[in-house]
Order: sequence, then structure tokens, then C-alpha cells
Amino acid sequence: MGHITGENRYQSKIMCLDDYVDPESMVRIIDRFVNGVDLEEYGFKRAIPNERGRNSYDPAHLSKLIVYGYGNTARSSRKLEALTYVNVEVMWLMDELKPDFKTIADFRKDNIAPLSKLLSEFNSYAEYCGMFGKNLVAIDGTKIKASNNKKNNYSKKKLKRNKEYNERRAREYLKLLAESDDMDEACGIIEKLGDCEQRVELAGERLAKLEKSGEGEISTVDPDARLMGNNRSGVDMAYNVQAAVDSKTHLVATFDITQNPTDHGQLSNMARKTQEVFRKKAIMVLADKGYYGGDDIEETENLGVTSVVARQLKPGEKEGKRFSLDKFVYDKDKDEYTCPMGKPLHAHSKKATKDRKFFNKAACRDCPAKEECLAKKDDDCPDKEKYRFIIRKPQNDALDRADKRYTEHQETYKLRQMIVEHPFGTVKRTMDGGYFLLRTKEKVRVEVALLFLGYNIKRTKNYLGFEKTMALLEEWQAFLRQNTLSFLLIILKIRFARNVLNISMTLA
Repeated sequence: MGHITGENRYQSKIMCLDDYVDPESMVRIIDRFVNGVDLEEYGFKRAIPNERGRNSYDPAHLSKLIVYGYGNTARSSRKLEALTYVNVEVMWLMDELKPDFKTIADFRKDNIAPLSKLLSEFNSYAEYCGMFGKNLVAIDGTKIKASNNKKNNYSKKKLKRNKEYNERRAREYLKLLAESDDMDEACGIIEKLGDCEQRVELAGERLAKLEKSGEGEISTVDPDARLMGNNRSGVDMAYNVQAAVDSKTHLVATFDITQNPTDHGQLSNMARKTQEVFRKKAIMVLADKGYYGGDDIEETENLGVTSVVARQLKPGEKEGKRFSLDKFVYDKDKDEYTCPMGKPLHAHSKKATKDRKFFNKAACRDCPAKEECLAKKDDDCPDKEKYRFIIRKPQNDALDRADKRYTEHQETYKLRQMIVEHPFGTVKRTMDGGYFLLRTKEKVRVEVALLFLGYNIKRTKNYLGFEKTMALLEEWQAFLRQNTLSFLLIILKIRFARNVLNISMTLA
């Protein structure tokens, strides 16, 4: 018995490149999708060839290459150039064109805004296919590492410390220079002294810039990157990427990028963006406790969105504890709290007061559960004899409504994690999207759009199947062309009627 043998690699064959590409490969979807996009309307440079000079690459070819790369762990221009030589799918997609890495990088740099629009274009197709339920959406944020080292990030404290250190070193060098009699040694000291003075001047300039801008930190490589905590109990230079994911097929409906390491204030922002994408007001949004904030929840309610947000406990407070804050029930009609022992806590501030206090000294004095309720010493309590009091803020009304919705929709809230965590995991692990290559918020936005586009294409193919995806894509593009032609005919009719009217008025 022998081994399984292959074919002679030097044997000539009559085959075309298409025969080497899987009939259900994702590149065929990318090819069909990009071919149906009006690149000129989207603002791609050189969509119309120049009449003179050297011929340029078709933006469609380079767009296909970049979309393929972001969906298949090859985002850098050098990796994409290499794929045009070794990857059969890319050779097929590019019609065997082999642009160099500089051409690819320049195309991406010059077409930041048009490339960002490809995600919304594909989502329009997904909407045509019925891929969006438009009823239930989960939102969350994830930190993605920026192209900026932590050493190139400076806070006010770090700059002051750096400035003081170099000033001290400069004084030491001046002292050594005064005591030195050796010319060579003096020249070395002068050089080091100059370096210290430059660092002092640079630190001073950066401090002045921070004071003027009101920012807390400054990054010298990517000016928009910020220091954020990661899931490895450390910190990284990163961006906080927010995503809204539809519950029906787990497609990313929309996204945003923030420089805030927390998710506070993003609930209403993402809800509004989702409404705009779905062109629908009444939706339900699921979010974790990072989005728990009275003003933000109230603004979301004003948008007509039903938000189900997990309650954020105060430091040291445990859910389910007998006398935790959530066990004290507020009665709006009576304007008082009822404690777990059934005793009322009366208001001792006017309703117009910003932070209102509720307490009942007499009830606390004779309460048998006093020690358990006041387990931790409350230094804010003015009396020597401690009693339980609650501070109610203006946004507590919105938080109470949010807590009630969270209690009523426990089963729905359990879906949040499986809806929104899946895209993040796929993008970071499968697509190697855990870091950015481009710098500044504007350019990072196109990377996020392309990563989510790659994810949505894969998800659509897996959900609908290849044949249905291609058939609906062709149908959708034909529908768009038909509508465009109808619109153009209407415009032509209006112009013709106007010209006839002008001629009639002239003759008259």
C-alpha cells in the first residue's frame, strides 16, 4: 500500500480562475454588493476615470479588497498587498490586479467618509431582506486598543512630575558644570542640560494646552485616544465602541465611538441613533448597569423608547440584602418612603429642594432591627443617636420607573448578553479586531464600520444561506435601479413641462 498521491504541479491545465473559488465563497457576496454601489454618489475619489494622465485603479476593486481584508483578519495595507499574490479568492476578487501597499493605504486614507457609508448601505439591503426585527435592541460598549502607547499619554499629574524631575536634573547639571574643569566633560554636561531644558519646555507647553482645552490628558501619537481600563485589570490607550444590535438576527444596526471610558450618557444617544436607522420611534432597548443614570434614562423615555436597564448598586450595597436601598419603597402620592419593617420615612425637605432627606427618628429609635439596618456607621448623620435616612435626587423618579421596568422584564433582560456580546466576540477574536491601525476618531470610525460590515456580511450569509443572499442582493439592487430611473423620469418630466411653459409665455 502506498500513500495518496497528488497531481503533477508542472502539468498544464485548461481552467479559469473562477474554478478555484468556492461557489459559495463570501467573496462572491462582496463582489456583487460593491458592484451595486454607486461609488460616484457616495463620494469615492476617481470613481470617474481621469481624461489625462496615468490610469488609476477602479475604486470598486480597492473597496472590495479592503472589505474582504477587514472581514478576514488582514487589515494592514501590506497584508492586503500580499494577499493579491497568494490568495486565490483575492486574485479572483481583484481580477488579478496587484496594487502596492501605498496605493491601498492612500485609497483608504482618501476615502474615509465613503467607506464608512458601506455599512449603512449593506444594512439597507439587510432591512430589505427582513433581517431587522426593529422591536428589541441590545446596546453595549467595548474597549478597543488605540494606536498609541501608554508612554505617549500624559496627564496633568504626569506632566508636572516630569517637569519637576527635569528641572531638578537641570539644576544638578548646572552645579556639575560649575565644578567641572575638564572641557570634554563640560561639553557632555551642557548637552545633557540642553536635553533637560527641552523636556521642561515641552512639558510646560503640554500643560498649557491641557489647561486651555480643559482635558484631563493628552496623547502625542493619536490625539483622540484616551486611557481606559481593560478586562485584564489594567489600562490601555483605547476607544469605547458603542453598538446597537438587533435581537432578530444579531446584526449590528448602528454604532458610535466615544472617548469616555464609561457608558454613562450613551443610552439616549444610541437609542436615538437606532430610531434614525429603523425610522421607528417605539423600540425596546436593553442595557447593563453601566448605562444606569437618571437624566439619561429620562431623556430616553422622552424619545419614546422603552429602556430596560439593570440597576446599579451603590458601593458596599448588595442586591437582596434585607435592608438594602431597593427595599425602601417610595410612595409618590404620600411623598414618603416605607422601610422593610413597614415604618414610614417622612420628607424633611421641600419638593423644590435638589437633594431631599427622608427619615423617621422615632421609628428608628424603637426599631428591633436597628443594628442590622445601621450595620455601617453613617458619618453624615448629625445626631449621636444614629438613624436611617434616604436622600432623594430629582432624577430618582426616572430611576424608580427604570427599576420597575427592570423587575417586570427580567426574562427579556436575560437576552441582552447573548444578543450584544456575540458581535463583539466575533469582531475581536475571529476577525482580529481588538486593536486599531488608524489614528484619530474620524479614521477609527471607518475601521469600526468596516469591521461591523464584515461581521454583518458573514452573519447574513449564515442566516439566509448563500443562494438566497445572492438572489435577494440582485433583487434589491434591481429595485434600487428601478426607483432611480423612476425618479429621473419624474425630474425630466418636470423640466420638460417647465420648458414648455417658458416657451408658451415667451410666445405670448
